[in-house]
Amino acid sequence: MEQRLTRTERGVSKITLLVFGLLIAGVVYSSYRIMPFYYYYYEIQNQMDALTRVASTHTDQEIRKKLIYHIKKYQLPVSPEEIVIVRDGGKIEMSLEYDEVFYITLGNKDYDIHTFHFHAYAEGDVPL
Repeated sequence: MEQRLTRTERGVSKITLLVFGLLIAGVVYSSYRIMPFYYYYYEIQNQMDALTRVASTHTDQEIRKKLIYHIKKYQLPVSPEEIVIVRDGGKIEMSLEYDEVFYITLGNKDYDIHTFHFHAYAEGDVPL
């Protein structure tokens, strides 16, 4: 026995497919735009961790220059003055705070959806 869908049932199923399709498209688009924020954050974090291990052979200026290279490479909204490097009693601490804004452009106007705050931090021992 074959069951046939009524016209309203077919219409509801099309609307459901459309809504879920738009929802999936929104998730994919958001992921495409947000994932690089986290990738660049973890790359900077890894660079800072690596630089703490070799901090005894580099000056603060050399470390800052290496971090600036990666900041420019990833086009992060950070100025060189925002990199904090502190050496104290055989320890080194590096930190960097910045914000990334997820926005969409409709027409000629940008709409901010969410601001992501990142705080990269690394510390390590520096042999004297």
